[in-house]
Amino acid sequence: MRTALKLCLCFWGATAAFGQTTLSPEDARLTAARLLAAGQHSAAAEITEVLVQRDPDDTASLILHAHAARNLGRLPAAQKSARRAWKSADRDIEKYGAALAMAQALSSDGHKTRAQLWLRRAAHVAPSEQMRHRAVRDHNFVRQTNPWSVNLSFGIKPSNNVNNAPRDNTIILGGLIFTNPTAVPISGFEVQNNITLRYNFSEEQKSRNFVALNWSENHVVFTDSDVPAGVDESDFSFRRIETQIGRDFITGPGKARQTVSASLGRLWSGGDHLADELRLSWKQVYHRPNSRRFAWTADLGYSDRKDNDIRSGVTGSLRGQWSRPLANGDRISWDAAVGRSNTDSAAITHSSLSFGAQYMFGDPIMGAHAQVSVSNQYRKYDDPLYGPDPRSDVKLSISGSLLFVDFDTYGFAPKVSLEASQTNSNVTRFETRNFGLNIGFQSLF
Repeated sequence: MRTALKLCLCFWGATAAFGQTTLSPEDARLTAARLLAAGQHSAAAEITEVLVQRDPDDTASLILHAHAARNLGRLPAAQKSARRAWKSADRDIEKYGAALAMAQALSSDGHKTRAQLWLRRAAHVAPSEQMRHRAVRDHNFVRQTNPWSVNLSFGIKPSNNVNNAPRDNTIILGGLIFTNPTAVPISGFEVQNNITLRYNFSEEQKSRNFVALNWSENHVVFTDSDVPAGVDESDFSFRRIETQIGRDFITGPGKARQTVSASLGRLWSGGDHLADELRLSWKQVYHRPNSRRFAWTADLGYSDRKDNDIRSGVTGSLRGQWSRPLANGDRISWDAAVGRSNTDSAAITHSSLSFGAQYMFGDPIMGAHAQVSVSNQYRKYDDPLYGPDPRSDVKLSISGSLLFVDFDTYGFAPKVSLEASQTNSNVTRFETRNFGLNIGFQSLF
């Protein structure tokens, strides 16, 4: 309903165009918007300030005032107006405008991470797909200019073998058969979470340095009613903290993007300090025409085991991955890796070889982005320990995942994965079979 109240407004920056005039609130807001578009921010700020004084919950005027104040460098005032607009907004279009105004003011004030959070809010309430794309685009731009980045992941993984017990809990040594009554599969679920905090510094056109902190935890909850005596959920908990320092760089146009880094980590298993690790890494990523991509990574590390010193030693791996799109819009990728662990322990020292393939569907399946994967790993141990021959394992894994992009919340969408794996070994105690469901969330931008 059009209000009968009239506003007498005097604005100096636009005297030549308007002089002194009398406008309704609706016309005053339209005038302020036109002044903003014309770059007359001071005049727009004066008009919207009067409108807000008249009605502190005038959402549209608060949004316009936030933009004007931001353009004038009055960043705290811009943030205050945008926050009031968000609280007073009743419609999604108003919340969207308030969130964008808040993000812009925060970004200009150097608060890039908070700006990204407000842009996620804007994407969540965007009344149209086009507006959502703009919020996502702005989020990605702010992320590129933000020296800080946070990566969060969380998942719940039900499984029929959360303790990774062997299919056969007997072992033959010297012709004698031994049975471990606690080494039986237990049903339950695994709670997984991972946080990575990264800070970039000394950024130049072709290089940047970074430091990062990674914290990951796995905890097991039993749902099986028949758990062997002496087996506790905490026995299978795992925690890892790792600090990393490195450098991203590129040597020239069309060259590979490279990352070199060094990391120091500490691991706990079952609540006990398991190991300290030092790792060096080198990665190269090549982007080829037609969206093809090739990457390889080399790692070299040393593990200082606290449970048994003879298990301390050197580990190394080399991994490559190739991916390319297909004519039907799908995408396929392959990967292969070789690894080596060298210690004084016959239970640890081995060589490994693995192959894998992933197929990503271009068209949605049940409204979700779908992917299927298959991988095979072979391990060969150097010295015999459990019999006359060295241990040899072959593991096959098959998985599929659905990412439900239509159910995203603030840019995070639910992801459901199914995985089945089986390990065959010439030592029966290491033969396992697992089937699990993983429920988590993944960022869409």
